[in-house]
Amino acid sequence: MLYLLPMNSLVIFIVLLLGAGFTLAQAEDARSIMEQAKKDAEKMRLPVNKYADEGLKAAQETSNHFHSPEFQEKIKCEEQRLGKEVFADYAAPWKKKQQAKEEQEIKVGSLTSTEKVYLFFSSSVPDETMQAYLTTIAKAGDPNVIPVMRGWVGGMADTKADVTYFSRILQKDPACRDSSKPCEYYQVEINLLPSLFTKYGITRVPAVVYENENDAYLIQGDAGLDYLLERINREAKSTALDSLIKKMRGTY
Repeated sequence: MLYLLPMNSLVIFIVLLLGAGFTLAQAEDARSIMEQAKKDAEKMRLPVNKYADEGLKAAQETSNHFHSPEFQEKIKCEEQRLGKEVFADYAAPWKKKQQAKEEQEIKVGSLTSTEKVYLFFSSSVPDETMQAYLTTIAKAGDPNVIPVMRGWVGGMADTKADVTYFSRILQKDPACRDSSKPCEYYQVEINLLPSLFTKYGITRVPAVVYENENDAYLIQGDAGLDYLLERINREAKSTALDSLIKKMRGTY
């Protein structure tokens, strides 16, 4: 029967030496050398770096110089020089592609510069209806689709009523009001243009007007904005308006 006894690293080292053909005396010498080396290691102390403060100061000065406006201006000039003289041929195709992408992103509107869609409304229109209209307008993302009011909700003196109303109808999630989290709002600009109410004879809301360079079309009624524009386009026959309607419906 074999009994396994715990051995420290020094005993293991001696056993290995004996197994490799060393004599017991040689193993004892090796053990003495190891113990002496251990004692010497405990006495060793690294010298103090007397240049540590100077090195830290030099590093700080280098950092300050690098971030100084003068040096940053030199870097900027050098980047521009390399861009023109060295990397121009390589960067040209990428810049052309990036420019085309940016131009495409700018042309988000479906309507031409001579076409406008006005949504006439007031605070008498139910909030749910207005939120549906504004959701559709935000989805279309066309700057020529313009929500219009005759005047302020509570008059010019009652700004609190106006802020409360606009915050309410522009909220993406109506339930957000009951939450502690910040609410998200549609980035849709609402215009106060009483002159347009007079121009088109708007007497009840909601109402929608589509105008182009030559004509204007009016429809009144509480229905989806895309449906009202579809009714208008049966007569207007505008390809741009048709594209706008498809975008509102998410089919473009």
